[in-house]
Amino acid sequence: MPNLYNLAYISKNTIKGDSEKVREEIKSILASAHKNNPDMGVTGALLYSGGYFCQVIEGPEDVLEELYETIQMDDRHGEVTVLHFEPIEERGFSEWAMALAGIEDDMRFDLDGVLGSKDELKMKETGKDLVAVLEKMVKQHQSVLSGSA
Repeated sequence: MPNLYNLAYISKNTIKGDSEKVREEIKSILASAHKNNPDMGVTGALLYSGGYFCQVIEGPEDVLEELYETIQMDDRHGEVTVLHFEPIEERGFSEWAMALAGIEDDMRFDLDGVLGSKDELKMKETGKDLVAVLEKMVKQHQSVLSGSA
C-alpha cells in the first residue's frame, strides 16, 4: 500500500464573471476530478466558500505533489496556500473521487490569521478544521441526496 497523504489547501477564486459562470467552472473542475482522480488513486472534497476554493485531496504523496503543482498553475486559482500536507492512516473521503461539499457566498473559515501568515501551527489548525468541516458537510450533503439522515 503506497504512503497515503492528505493535502488541504485554500485558493482565491480568479474566475471572471458572475456567480453562474463560477458555478459552471466549479462543475468543470468536478467533472475533471471525477474523470481523472480514480486512475490516480485520489479522493477528496471541494468547498467553494466566500470567493475561495477550500479543498482536501487524499492519495499517494507523489501524486498529490504533482496534482498540487497543476492546481497552482490553473488560472482559476490564485494565492494557493497549503494548510497542511501530512500522512494519514485512512481516507476521510474514500467514497468520492471529488465530493462537492457546497457552494456558499459567505466565507466559513477565519482566513485573516492564515493568509499571508507564516504561523504554521495556525495554518495546520485551520487545515484540520477544514478537513473536519468538509467531512461533515459531505456526509450531510450525501445523506440529503440519498434521503437518509
